[in-house]
Amino acid sequence: MIRLFVFFSLLGCLTAYAQNGENLVKAEFRVFPVLNIEKTGIFYRPAPNAAMIELVFRNRARSIDTYQYKGEQAIRFYREDGLDDEGLMQYRLVGQVEVAASEMLIFFAEARKSGKNFEFTLLALDDSPKGLPINHVTFLNFTPIPLNCRFMDRDMVLTPGENKPISVEKRLNEDIFIGLAVTNNDSHRVVLKSRWQFHRGNRHHILLLPPSREGSFRMRSYRITEFVGDFQRFNTAVFEEGS
Repeated sequence: MIRLFVFFSLLGCLTAYAQNGENLVKAEFRVFPVLNIEKTGIFYRPAPNAAMIELVFRNRARSIDTYQYKGEQAIRFYREDGLDDEGLMQYRLVGQVEVAASEMLIFFAEARKSGKNFEFTLLALDDSPKGLPINHVTFLNFTPIPLNCRFMDRDMVLTPGENKPISVEKRLNEDIFIGLAVTNNDSHRVVLKSRWQFHRGNRHHILLLPPSREGSFRMRSYRITEFVGDFQRFNTAVFEEGS
């Protein structure tokens, strides 16, 4: 009777472990720092019960290393927080983000000052050719509010986070106007005006960031351009869009 009890107990544990394993997601990602965050000493756990791995960032560029992940839907990032009574390192959660795709680029931006926030605001994007194809632009709105945008002679609203990629195929090598405005009740305030050119074989992330100082209305924008024209998988990818 005892042997049967032990057998069924072990069977139950193995079944629960298998079910938990089926619920784990797999992904790989690179990391990108937004402006001057504190880039050293950030860790993540690549798999359940695995040792922590420290991320290695590059200044204003994607990491050279690609990091593997197998775990829950949310990837969590930590800093060391001292040793416990047994001499084991403790970790403090500084940010987390949902797995968005099997191949991702994760942006680390400094969070707005608040006792309820983590240290970082994280934005995970599909980094495959389908997520951002060649000769396309995507706007990454790091502000907490929608922005009214005029781009390529079209009016649109850029919601917080990632916005749908836009093809610039028909406007390559031209000066393209971009304007941003915020709406407060019935009034509008222009917060950015500029002109950009885009060239064949690239894809572009455009980061839209809050003003650098309190009381200012001047938005900050940074364009990240990646040449992908020599990669076969970008030249054969198909992207469906409504524009």
